Amino acid sequence: MVNYRHNNVYLYSIKFSTLMLIQFKFRNFLSYKEEATLLMTSIKSFKELVNTHIINSDKGFDLLKSSAIYGSNGGGKSNFISAMGFMKNLIHTSFADSLKKEEERSFADFYYKLNESTENEPSFFEVSFIKNDVIYRYGFEILEREIISEWLYRKKEVEVLLFERKKSKFKINKSGFPEGNKYNKEVNSNVLFLSHLSQYNSKESKSVFEWFRCLNVVSGLKDESYKNVTMTLLQDVPQFKAWLSIAVKFLEISNIDTSKEKDIITYHNKFDSNNVIVDSVPFQFHEESDGTRKLIYLLGALYDTLMNGKVLFIDELDSKLHPNLTKKLLEFFHLLNKKNAQFIFTAHDAILLDKDLFRRDQIWFVDRNKFGESEFYSMSEFDASVVRNTSDYRKKYLENKFGAAETMDITNQLIELMD
Repeated sequence: MVNYRHNNVYLYSIKFSTLMLIQFKFRNFLSYKEEATLLMTSIKSFKELVNTHIINSDKGFDLLKSSAIYGSNGGGKSNFISAMGFMKNLIHTSFADSLKKEEERSFADFYYKLNESTENEPSFFEVSFIKNDVIYRYGFEILEREIISEWLYRKKEVEVLLFERKKSKFKINKSGFPEGNKYNKEVNSNVLFLSHLSQYNSKESKSVFEWFRCLNVVSGLKDESYKNVTMTLLQDVPQFKAWLSIAVKFLEISNIDTSKEKDIITYHNKFDSNNVIVDSVPFQFHEESDGTRKLIYLLGALYDTLMNGKVLFIDELDSKLHPNLTKKLLEFFHLLNKKNAQFIFTAHDAILLDKDLFRRDQIWFVDRNKFGESEFYSMSEFDASVVRNTSDYRKKYLENKFGAAETMDITNQLIELMD
């Protein structure tokens, strides 16, 4: 997975807690040929875990605090997370990227490559979210590096078009989006209009841009994708330092601090021959296990997300972590989520597929069909003959009742070729 984190993405100061994701959809990107849609709206007929897993809204729908994405190896889970990372990254960088030399620009061959029909078709991305109690719907189509179309809608009571772009032609809502009138003739064909407007600190586009700044997309396989947030919190936020020290006591870590070189230092108790604590021994962070390092870095990202009501996407959440620990982190996120934060992640560990941990509308699957296309769908799409709110989700998943769980076949031919 590509790491799309930018400097200062985390810890961005916000004044509002209404930064919630409603829907994300895309198509013709990496292994996804057809449109994939993640819905964070809850299904009203589902009555499980309503007191802990639902964000109540006055918009005519309620939202989910989290979503879990499962699938077989190579199915397209990481590509789903990368799609959101790509969208965020392009919004942040398209203006600056247009000023670079050709060889220094970001990659452009992100389309679905296993079908002739998609080779010259644009890739599509759209997100709907709530910011400052207003619903926005923003999206674009891109072919190589050219912006084919782009649009922004705002909904308070009814949805209103703010701007629509078809290559170099713009349709601007003159009264609702005056900033668009002022700058639309300056934007280049390979620059998103939203990215261009952000350079001028324009009011409406700034609000949309801020939502993307509070969206974080990271890889659970690479510590560097989110370790800086933990480092910064340890140095600048005393409350986090105290909180983190309590959270990791089960690892026999008595304290956590940072060195003058801004490296993390962990402290472990030292005992005498009678097992009485006599001292505290500092450990360099590289001396800790991979799992311990990941957990400490991850706790910083979760703390920042919960305290600021942000949206966090993580690929491979459960890598390097014990199943019980991953389960506790998810329970913690649901129970102590006071500012309407949201958490979307991919995982392999089927132990997490538990009716006491997730609702049916929170669980999603990715599977590749016989044409090599990733298909994205929800457990909620299966009727009561397949799954109920009382079902053993884990057992049914491992039995491949939902698909997305196929594995290698040990065939006679495979055995014979080893002879």
